[in-house]
Amino acid sequence: MAYQVTMPQMGYDMTEGAINRWLVEEGSQVERGDVIASIATEKADIDIEAYASGILRKILAQPGARIPVGGAIAIIADADEDISSVGTDTAPAPEGRPVVEAAAQDSAPVELQTSGTAAREAAGSEGVPLPDWAHRLNPELALPEDRPAVGRVKASPLARRRARELGIEIARVKGNGPDGRITGEDVEAVARSGGVAVVASTPAGTTARVDPTDPSEPVKVSRMREAIARRMSEANSTIPHFYLTTQVAMEQLMRLRQDLNALGDPGVPRFSVTDFIIRAMALTLQRYPQLNAAYVGGELRRFFSSNIALAVAVPDGLVAPTLRSCESLSFSELARRAHDLASRAKSNRLRPEEMAGAHTAISNLGMFGINQFAAIVTPGQGSVLAVGEVRDVPVVRSGALEVGSVMEMTLSIDHRVTDGAQGAEALGYLRWCLEHPAACLV
Repeated sequence: MAYQVTMPQMGYDMTEGAINRWLVEEGSQVERGDVIASIATEKADIDIEAYASGILRKILAQPGARIPVGGAIAIIADADEDISSVGTDTAPAPEGRPVVEAAAQDSAPVELQTSGTAAREAAGSEGVPLPDWAHRLNPELALPEDRPAVGRVKASPLARRRARELGIEIARVKGNGPDGRITGEDVEAVARSGGVAVVASTPAGTTARVDPTDPSEPVKVSRMREAIARRMSEANSTIPHFYLTTQVAMEQLMRLRQDLNALGDPGVPRFSVTDFIIRAMALTLQRYPQLNAAYVGGELRRFFSSNIALAVAVPDGLVAPTLRSCESLSFSELARRAHDLASRAKSNRLRPEEMAGAHTAISNLGMFGINQFAAIVTPGQGSVLAVGEVRDVPVVRSGALEVGSVMEMTLSIDHRVTDGAQGAEALGYLRWCLEHPAACLV
């Protein structure tokens, strides 16, 4: 049977990807699991694997081509099989209506389909709203046509979103689309020109404008930085955060870590403080299920597995690959997978399914000398733990002043998911696990 390789969905806000390079030539035999291409997304460069064995009969998207999610990029089939009936439409989706696969859940790996039209038919034609699952997956992907227009201005959903992100008053933008409709490119053009349409509301209700006398230059924003700006703006404006900070006594953990690393087991990486934190968070999510939840699509969903995203700094910004089912892994296996995931994140070798599905996240800036900070909850997750450095400070114990190793951590929580008292209990248990690190080895 002929199969169509499509552009994968990596996270609910991904709309398209670009082909970096093909690693297999047209006409070559491929086996299920072989890496056949590399794609660039807003979040990272990802390797695509073949999900079926056969001949790479036809490459539909050349390097540099930008393909919407669900768009066909190649066909795999038997050598003598007729592939003329396999859909080969790779045209970009209409603006504001990128392709979304109906089967997308926490993650959506590369899918091989016998037809490339199903996702587009699911997306509907102009004037027909997408099904409910598409709006829950990404409200920005396809806004209902009956959403009231601001001042009855005709503008695409993409144009409205970019106008909000860039601080542009959309009513002042001249539309060059059909019937004067404002497109995303029209908004981008205004932003590049630094024209009078670039405005932003301030708390005082006044407007801020670009000062043409202030020396500046435009900076090309990477796709990853655009994605970060969009998601963090959404998170900060739509998720009601609250923050809980605690201090952890780290002497026992640091001694245990030193003893474990002294064993020198060649099959196990050197354990880090982050490894203990991941394990403690996995145990906490199992003990306090109200924290292992997220408010998505207008409903509260509680999860059973401890899926934890690990923030990794890369040259263009930040990626947060997911460690799945952490509660079922031994401490050494969890550490091995965490180190492998971080290493591949830095070298752009992550797989699509590793970029989604997290219920919480851990961001550790201790190696940069940061004592304490608060992180922003990612849409689709319920919390994020921000970790500072382990440092020696004066502490009072049993009435005596002594030097102690401490670490501060702040848990940011979506208030729709749980409340302060429950969050405090969960954070207290997390602290207990770290202060009694043998619990992380069980």
